[in-house]
Amino acid sequence: MAALFVITYGVVALSYLRQRAAAWFMGSYMLGCLTPICELLIRFTDYTLLFSLAGYGSFLGCILMMSVGIEAFAGYRPQWRLAIVAWGLGMGLRLAIMGWTRNTLPYEMLFQLPFAVASALVLLSVRRIGQTGPIRLMLMGIFGLTCGHFLLKPFIAVSLGAGPSAKYYATSFYAVVSQVSTGVLLVAAGLFLMLLVIQKALEETILDAESDPLTGLTNRRGLYRIGPQLLAEAEARGHALYAIVLDLDHFKRINDAFGHATGDSVLIAFAKVLLTLTTQDMLAIRMGGEEFALLVPDQSGGEGNRAVRLGRAIQVALEPFAERGMPSLTVSGGIARLNEGETLDSLIARADQLAYRAKRAGRDHILNDACDIPATRHGPPWTASLVSNIAASAG
Repeated sequence: MAALFVITYGVVALSYLRQRAAAWFMGSYMLGCLTPICELLIRFTDYTLLFSLAGYGSFLGCILMMSVGIEAFAGYRPQWRLAIVAWGLGMGLRLAIMGWTRNTLPYEMLFQLPFAVASALVLLSVRRIGQTGPIRLMLMGIFGLTCGHFLLKPFIAVSLGAGPSAKYYATSFYAVVSQVSTGVLLVAAGLFLMLLVIQKALEETILDAESDPLTGLTNRRGLYRIGPQLLAEAEARGHALYAIVLDLDHFKRINDAFGHATGDSVLIAFAKVLLTLTTQDMLAIRMGGEEFALLVPDQSGGEGNRAVRLGRAIQVALEPFAERGMPSLTVSGGIARLNEGETLDSLIARADQLAYRAKRAGRDHILNDACDIPATRHGPPWTASLVSNIAASAG
């Protein structure tokens, strides 16, 4: 089973560039493979001390490397030093009790203590994983059981009889109970870790498929997955929902005059404006070329709604671009409010028609269902502090 995990995690680490943390799990189960091999060699060779220490060290390293891998998977800096210190202390304790009488409670408790501590470290690492849901909870439960399992094993060892020597242990009934119970827990841990890794890989694959590679905004594919959810939520809660369609004015002139590289920089800078000014409940989309869209939920509605304020803030945020070495940029757009029973396509089409009218009316203009946004634009108070930073980073 450990060998199968080694192969599977290795394939995942090589196949998904952002899942390189799976290589830690591959290494963990690779170390774990050494433990049963050492147990067999204790039984069938005369190098009892060597393989006892090797089996103990590899198994302790297996658990600690799993903790390091989970830290890396969760996006934190792996706690290498802590793992090395814990492994060194565990091996030091193993050497310290080497001459003690086996099959006694003090000996068995100190023998199992490093494994319990390592399992607790893994449990703490699992708690830091950002992904929520039943898989993470199950994984926490498994390592909680594993920690308790190592604390319980000394009593089982004394009760069933671990034997006076390592060779005797290898043929004892307690060895069967010990190895099988630990193996089942580690197989379960490996399976749930694999589910977490695959879940994250799928989420990132979906995100890549639904993101515009140049600007990082949601693309049309993402719009048609997330948009209907926003519509359904707005209708269920009785909130207003607005679509804003924005088109960069004279963008072809920018490409012709400054080159496509500068044009791409302008698109990236404009996308950053949208990402900076929108909140988590809004959706910013690059529809294609120099056309963008926003879905804006609003509980208040009316002329002073969020969509109108956002449109003004975007126009204000573009004004300092020329001062920062970027081409002068204005935008034309349209704002449409969702009607009862209306589809996403219809809503965006109405906003797009308003944007088209704004271009025909002279550009640098945003129209909405109710009224025209005034030519004299004053963004909300919080806009001013953001404009300079956006333009500076864009330049």
